[in-house]
Amino acid sequence: MRLAREGESAVIEVEDTGEGVPVEEQDRLFERFYRASNTNARQIPGVGLGLSITKAIVEAHGGGIGLQSEEGAGTTFRITLPIAPGNPVGVALAQPAAP
Repeated sequence: MRLAREGESAVIEVEDTGEGVPVEEQDRLFERFYRASNTNARQIPGVGLGLSITKAIVEAHGGGIGLQSEEGAGTTFRITLPIAPGNPVGVALAQPAAP
């Protein structure tokens, strides 16, 4: 995982060294209930909702999500979120509740 600031955005990258996603399936990966063929073939559990939910949350906060993947070499997911004025990356926007 990586966190960086790019201009007025926070960028979160999550990288793995797994199987990657076939190029012809990458456009569909954020669809509800869609599972890449290589996850189905290997019987990896899941129902295909995680990425669609993540995309909805990120977009509801004014951001975007994408991926870069090479079959056999892993995948990097990249989330970009706007930073509220006056809040540097790494500083919580909400204050903890008083005891």
